Formats: sequence, C-alpha cells, structure tokens
Amino acid sequence: MTSLFPLSRARHFGAVLLLGAAAAPACAVPAMDMRLDDLVAMAPDFRQELKLNPNQQTLWQQVEAKTRHLLRERQARRERLDAALKLGLAAPKVELRELVGGLDAETAAGAAEEQQVRQWWLTVNDALDEPQRLAAAAFLAAQLLRVQDAAAAHGAEPRRKAEGGERGHGGRKGGAGQPGS
Repeated sequence: MTSLFPLSRARHFGAVLLLGAAAAPACAVPAMDMRLDDLVAMAPDFRQELKLNPNQQTLWQQVEAKTRHLLRERQARRERLDAALKLGLAAPKVELRELVGGLDAETAAGAAEEQQVRQWWLTVNDALDEPQRLAAAAFLAAQLLRVQDAAAAHGAEPRRKAEGGERGHGGRKGGAGQPGS
C-alpha cells in the first residue's frame, strides 16, 4: 500500500485507529448523514418554491449568508487540522494522544456549529406561514429519503422492517448517483 508518508507499520496502524475514530460518526443513522453544505446548495432553488414575502426573503438571505460563512470557516479550520494531523503523523516520535486533542476540539466545535445553524434556520421556519412550513417539512423529508437511499446503495442499509418494508440485499450497489430524484 502506498502512502503519502513513509510510516512504519506501527505508526500506520496508529494513524488508521486515530482517523478511524474520527470517521465513526459516518456510521450514524441517515438523519445524521444529512449534510449541511448539501442542503445549503439547494437553498436558492427551494427558496423560490416557497414564494417568500419581502420580510421572509430578507431573513432567509441573512441566515443563508451566515450559514455559508460558517461553512467556509469550518472548511478552512478542517483543512488546517488535516495539515496538522499529517505533520504530526509524519513526526519521528508521534504522540497520538496529542493529535486526538485536535480531533476532539473539532468535534465539539462542529457540534456547537450544527446547533447554532439549526437555531438560525428554526428562526426562518418560525417566520413561515403554515403552507410554507409544510413545504419545508416535505423538502426535508424528501432529503432524508435520499440520504437513506444513498446509504442503502452503499451497503449501510437502514432498518426498514419496522416501517413496513424490507429491501433485499441484492438491489443497487455502488455509485453515487442521485437516488430518489
């Protein structure tokens, strides 16, 4: 196996464990797999569907701008963390406990940001009228189904027996298409 860094087997194993722990949230339930940046990318089109009044439009634009700014800051922070991890793992005497601190800090920062963004968008939701709220809920439900379908297509099949349906194991495999489109 070729690597960016010439690591001994022990250091390579440590790196895999460290980074594997960071990837653990990727095995979460489909609702947790909904990505904020994907939803924000769809926001302008969805905003048109809602037919917002001028006040709602202003609030939406403010929240969307704040969300995009937060996502840019998060991306830059994570790129710095990745660079620091690569440097740390390349060090002759790597100390994994020190490297994990950065991951823990990023996890905490990400959780706080997610909560903040939810609050911002709940403020937008509060400003919507009832038909607009129903449309927003339907949009999120459709996105959740797409995430579930994508998870099933990649082998992380959600539990559907309790929902009255069951997918066989032979269905779609691989590919990152647009399930549920």
